[in-house]
Amino acid sequence: MLEPLSAEQLEWVAQKTLDRSFQKGEMVYLPGDASEIVYLLLTGRVRLYGMVRQRELTFDIIRAGDMFGEVSLTERTQNEYAQALEPSQVGMLELNTFRHLVRENAEFNARVIKVLGERSRMTRGRMTDIALKDSPARLAALLLDLVQDEGVVTLEGHYRVGTHYTHEELATMIGLKRVAITRAFGGLQDRGYVQLRRRQIYVTDLAALKGLAAGD
Repeated sequence: MLEPLSAEQLEWVAQKTLDRSFQKGEMVYLPGDASEIVYLLLTGRVRLYGMVRQRELTFDIIRAGDMFGEVSLTERTQNEYAQALEPSQVGMLELNTFRHLVRENAEFNARVIKVLGERSRMTRGRMTDIALKDSPARLAALLLDLVQDEGVVTLEGHYRVGTHYTHEELATMIGLKRVAITRAFGGLQDRGYVQLRRRQIYVTDLAALKGLAAGD
């Protein structure tokens, strides 16, 4: 997120940023907390989620270099949970500081708008999938998102998802129970669409996965 900033702007941001460490499972913020801060994830991973029909639904997994908590730009209180998935270090910028950066750097402003747009698109897409698609199609769509976000092409021409996700974590991303994810993933493996090697997901037939996600 900060790549477009000049050296002088980065130094200014560093002076204005308060760093805080969070342990695995610790909450960064809760719904209803005052939204006067924009958060920058420096190390680790943070999960953004909400409650839908008394079940956790993951909106996004934030990785090092990304911002979150940007609801503060339009709302006075947070409307989601932010939880550290692993030991994480978070930089906290006051809202006025963040707005100053947006005003002073057009490229940074454009990047913020792009990130917000992509996050909104992804959330709407997952909510649509939950409403209209069965479990295998939901999982296929999620795996395609993960490949796009963090996929690494292997020597065999397959796609490896860079982060290890448990079935429970995958389930919360698409509104399913863990047992349904396990069953759906097993079905994709049987079809030859995916493989699980050393606890990491490999997509071995991207075209077939796209077809399943689209309902073909």
